[in-house]
Amino acid sequence: MKSEILLFNGKKVDEREINFSHLKRGFLYGDGIFETMISINKKIFRFDEHWNRMVYGARVCNLEVPDKKLIKKLIVDNLNKGVCYIRLNLWRKKPDKISPERQRETNFFIIIRYFKPYPEKFYKDGMVCGISEKIRKNSKSVISKIKSLNFLENVILKIEAEEESTDDMIVLDNYGYISEGSVSNIFFVKNNVIYTPSLECGCLEGITRKVVFEICEKENIKIKEGCFKIDFLNDCDEVFLTNTLMGIMPIREVKGYFKSKSFRVTQYLIKKYLKILEGLK
Repeated sequence: MKSEILLFNGKKVDEREINFSHLKRGFLYGDGIFETMISINKKIFRFDEHWNRMVYGARVCNLEVPDKKLIKKLIVDNLNKGVCYIRLNLWRKKPDKISPERQRETNFFIIIRYFKPYPEKFYKDGMVCGISEKIRKNSKSVISKIKSLNFLENVILKIEAEEESTDDMIVLDNYGYISEGSVSNIFFVKNNVIYTPSLECGCLEGITRKVVFEICEKENIKIKEGCFKIDFLNDCDEVFLTNTLMGIMPIREVKGYFKSKSFRVTQYLIKKYLKILEGLK
């Protein structure tokens, strides 16, 4: 496989073949959605769940969705063995002005490349996080429930993390409840019970978040959703993040609120999660 494969509306292209007229509305207005997936040995992990979330986002944005079988075949036909990163973008074709005037026709763009994992030291030693002072999640906004092409909030969070010399930032919602990481869901462990913010706190319903719920149900581990103020972290035993690319990531410190070198429950969940991934091999 080439270092990167690009597919535009079903056709394999070179990046120089994509011009501004193709990208215009996505670039000017961020009028689109996306999904990020991984594959192992040409098998896409949780494709249906990713697809269903994209369909929901398309419904919110009034976007036409391409044929599911076509998209899956295009991806699979261009995958290679090993672990691959897959990005699927979907955006409105026209018009040029801000109002879409009921136009629903879309472009889609698929990027496939070999997956570069997070540094191993993060899984061994845990990440250090801060609490964002710049971004708050609007728990009442429909935008918080979809993966919009406008990723500016997430970019600002990454800039803030660099400014604060942390690996990531944790975001609160507009009521001061913990919502999520910059690109991840967040979980807490206290007295062998796992807690995570409710979707009412403005967090995205992550695919790996669902996998954690499945593991807990199968392993008889108590897991509870709720609304948690930042002080909840003070006496937690463990904290971890989840998303498709990082999987399950331990946190060793949330500056000013939490610090621990114990990842016992987190490592147990990682072990179970990796076993699920091994089923793709």
